[in-house]
Amino acid sequence: MNYQIFPMGKIWEKGMFSVPSLVAKNYIKLASEYQLKALLLILSNGGNASSREIAKTLGCTESDADDFLEFWVDEGVLTSDSAPAEPPKKVEENKPEVKKEKKEPKKTFDALPAPNLTPEDIIAAARDPEIAQLLQSAQEVFGRTISHAEEALIINMVQHYGLPSEVALTVLHYCIGEKNKGKAIGNAYIASMAKNWSEEGITTLDAAEEKLQALENSNRLWTEILAAGSIKYRNPSVNQRAMLKRWSEDFSVDIIFYACEVMCETAENPSTRYLDGIFKNWKKAGVKTLDDAKALCEKGKENSTKKKTGSSKLKGDPSFDINEIEKKALFNDDYNI
Repeated sequence: MNYQIFPMGKIWEKGMFSVPSLVAKNYIKLASEYQLKALLLILSNGGNASSREIAKTLGCTESDADDFLEFWVDEGVLTSDSAPAEPPKKVEENKPEVKKEKKEPKKTFDALPAPNLTPEDIIAAARDPEIAQLLQSAQEVFGRTISHAEEALIINMVQHYGLPSEVALTVLHYCIGEKNKGKAIGNAYIASMAKNWSEEGITTLDAAEEKLQALENSNRLWTEILAAGSIKYRNPSVNQRAMLKRWSEDFSVDIIFYACEVMCETAENPSTRYLDGIFKNWKKAGVKTLDDAKALCEKGKENSTKKKTGSSKLKGDPSFDINEIEKKALFNDDYNI
């Protein structure tokens, strides 16, 4: 049966607003119910609304509203006043494959995380004893009868992302545990985590336990960084965890916390995006030690002073003005978290 909007219905009496077609095409399954609702509220309000307004309308806490909206910030659909605006990421349906050096093949997935399973698909999948047992175990984890959407999610964790049943169950245990602590975790988060684990090749319980320990450590580091950088607390998204992992791989802990100090001194609105801009440029400048970072910042201050006094003009000498470096980073085309 086909459906269409009634052209002369009362729904049009209060006007209309535009919704980007890619939101419906690429995010209808990736985004959670409340993430989509939050975006619709912003679009209907002329493209601007506070998390407090969103929370009041959705009947949730302001912190939850920030978490819903952070998803769209990560995807380049929204920007917030906690960081300078950046060009949105380009969403390409058929992005050409970039040739790189031959490496161990890594499983990747399209923007749409998994196929939309019908009730018939779910019944057919549940004929597999392993899937049937997984669905039964999932109900025990959730503590209730799971919905059609949750059944589809769990089946896709195995059939689409290729996780073994015991690893998929470990993901569910972790996510439900975090949700019970008050964190905003929905089906989209669980799907993203399943995708991430699959791409990292986590296919055994030992690897899953090691990953969970790493998550616990990253949660602790994340909390400490936000506190040191005077950033409003927010649970890390999957993309932010990847960002945190990159920081930890590129720099030592003392350099990371020094960058937080630099951000507090230079940024009007400290944010993880601003911090990431510092790290990107420190890496390009070849920073390896804490002394390297301090020397770079000191040189930036000297150059900034020279520019203000007009005492000298630098020719051919690259500027290490920290403010200019961070500004360029935040608007850099290769910025992607």
